Amino acid sequence: MKIITHKMIDNLNLDSNVWYEWAEHVIKNKHMYNMPAKTSIHFGSSYFNTMPSILPPENVMGVKVVNRYLGRIPSLDSQILLYKYDNGENIALMDASKITAMRTGAVAVHTMELFANDDFYEVGIMGFGNIGIATMDILTSHYSNRNMKIKLLRYKDHAEKVIERYKEYSNISFEIVDSVKEIIVGSDVIISCITYTEDLLGEDEWYKEGCLVIPVHLRGFQNCDLFFDKVYGDDYNQIKGFEYFDKFKYFAETAEVLRGEKKGRENKSERIICYSVGMSLHDIYAASKIYSYFDNIDDTLSLSPDTRYWI
Repeated sequence: MKIITHKMIDNLNLDSNVWYEWAEHVIKNKHMYNMPAKTSIHFGSSYFNTMPSILPPENVMGVKVVNRYLGRIPSLDSQILLYKYDNGENIALMDASKITAMRTGAVAVHTMELFANDDFYEVGIMGFGNIGIATMDILTSHYSNRNMKIKLLRYKDHAEKVIERYKEYSNISFEIVDSVKEIIVGSDVIISCITYTEDLLGEDEWYKEGCLVIPVHLRGFQNCDLFFDKVYGDDYNQIKGFEYFDKFKYFAETAEVLRGEKKGRENKSERIICYSVGMSLHDIYAASKIYSYFDNIDDTLSLSPDTRYWI
């Protein structure tokens, strides 16, 4: 069994477009894989999740474990155990911090590509931990030639650091705002990477016609479930338990839309929200691809601490 650390994965310097392509592949081929709903244990504001997946076409299976502790930096931590599907051989223990952030960011940007209006311009983003930065990495790469205005919610000095990080992108103008209302009002796309909230983040009338909401960590937008025109999600079994699921005006999996089996956006005025609860299929697929880079390394590596916070 190989032990593959965060630093080893980070040193691969994988192009942002690679993460996007991996995410799209998994979404389109979800019907070929086997993934039960995650098991989640909550204790206070913390949780411990277990997520198995089997991907026969790639001859791989695995389980991802992830925990969150508020106040820890970063708050999320995760690992992957990777196996061969044909014989059950345990081939790797892998840090999943980079994988989790990058595949989550890739899914968020893929959601924009699939459901945002073609002429979207103003994007509001809040929450700049690892996943928020990963989302920005992939967004700026995927839309490198598109003029955009990106509004950033002020928090400590994170917004200023984001602007400094992406200052070479002449196609993007940045604005720092001081309230969630300013993020939502007027935005064509709203992306929330805030890891925890007990409250609704926006009032109904703040959301413009035609907007797309992408709540990366799910919470804060439950009111949208009741009046938005369409709700999409990555996995039916993980979303059917939502409080207002039976009140959705329309629901489909993103995979069904990508394969042309269900309707996507049909007009410019539809307000759409897309919940990506998180599929371990993405993590196991990415882990199998990353494992191939290290197939010939020494098996005696030891897991040692390394830097996992990017901003």
